[in-house]
Amino acid sequence: MAERQRKRPKRTPPDAPAAPTAPAFRVGEDRYKALVEQLPVGIYRTTLDGMIIEANAVLVRMLGHKRPQTLFDCNVEDFYVKGEDRSRVIEKLSSKPTSFQEFELRRIDGRRFWVRDYCRGVKGPDGSIHHLDGILVDITDRKTAERKLAKRLKEDNYLVFLDIDYLKEVNDAHGHAVGDLLLQGVAAILRSTLRESDVFGRIGGDEFAVLAMRSKGLGERALLARIEEGVRTFRVKKFGHLRLSVSMGLVRVDPQKYQQLDDFLAHADFLMYQQKRSKERKPALIKPAEKAAKKEPTANSLFAENRPWKPTGIPA
Repeated sequence: MAERQRKRPKRTPPDAPAAPTAPAFRVGEDRYKALVEQLPVGIYRTTLDGMIIEANAVLVRMLGHKRPQTLFDCNVEDFYVKGEDRSRVIEKLSSKPTSFQEFELRRIDGRRFWVRDYCRGVKGPDGSIHHLDGILVDITDRKTAERKLAKRLKEDNYLVFLDIDYLKEVNDAHGHAVGDLLLQGVAAILRSTLRESDVFGRIGGDEFAVLAMRSKGLGERALLARIEEGVRTFRVKKFGHLRLSVSMGLVRVDPQKYQQLDDFLAHADFLMYQQKRSKERKPALIKPAEKAAKKEPTANSLFAENRPWKPTGIPA
């Protein structure tokens, strides 16, 4: 009697996932919708003629509505401050798959706000755009800051470039953790020295920049003197023999003199390096405290009007 053969069940290849069942598909769809609703940006789908098909809760609130249905009764063109912004997006999508634009919108209560629009044209079977999918990011705060900065640049301002001297030697001798303490020290000195209207930030490994507004009675010389005083009195705990040293260059904001921003920044950088080079022939920062009392040259004389400079760069 022939041995009966057992039928083996068919196995699905590992790289061929099984088709999801209807309940599993619905769970995935619900999770996707929940994700869209929780994103901190406005998400939309509209037709070419402006009918709103989909909108998440953030977009509903962004446009000043309380319920999605009241938003769906509107046309997107009702929210544009300038109608040509909408036309520009559609025109760009006619030749490219995506469009990134910044423009103003108007809420239902009339209040204006700025957005960054990331839009994609979705084409139908005939190759024409069927609808638009996109994301709106509120950039009102950024635009407000840009306007304030532009206004300040028209006033009497000056820029200070500041560089920590001998930071590489400190890192090599004591490690980067100690070098970081010097960086933190400079940031603390600037934070305690500058006014609320002044702006500063770290722009490189050992470089900082300060944009300050000139005030009556307290000009740029007073600012540099305060920074120098903070540098002179700064100490690193457990490394009392270290002395913080910085080089600074200062230029006044003059749109007539500096036609390009690069020239303006390069001049401040050049003046800072002028002072730094004057220190290269002096003993390094890493020295006993009793030998560190010798006064370093100050930055008070390194002003734009007192030093020759050419926008061709820093000489070798």
